[in-house]
Amino acid sequence: MGRTVPTFRMLLEEIIVELSIFRKALHGEDRAAFDSLMNKARKHASSCTVAPTLDSMDAVFLSILVEQEKELNSLQEGRHVSAGHQVQSGEQHHNKMD
Repeated sequence: MGRTVPTFRMLLEEIIVELSIFRKALHGEDRAAFDSLMNKARKHASSCTVAPTLDSMDAVFLSILVEQEKELNSLQEGRHVSAGHQVQSGEQHHNKMD
């Protein structure tokens, strides 16, 4: 028998197709940025699959935010190193969710 519930990857691709009208209205670097965001969401499709109670669009946004947070952290580490600050590899920032 075939699968009756679509996988998150299938849902994600459907969402991207639905957003294609918006994408077509974008120009140049905005369109490239949109494509980059969708690729960020694709990186976390497996994680979204194990959280079935999460709304599909919420999962897309959360996936994008995780990737952007990683990019920001990387930029901040690079800035600290170039400014002469030493970055410790084991340095962690604790938050209430840990």
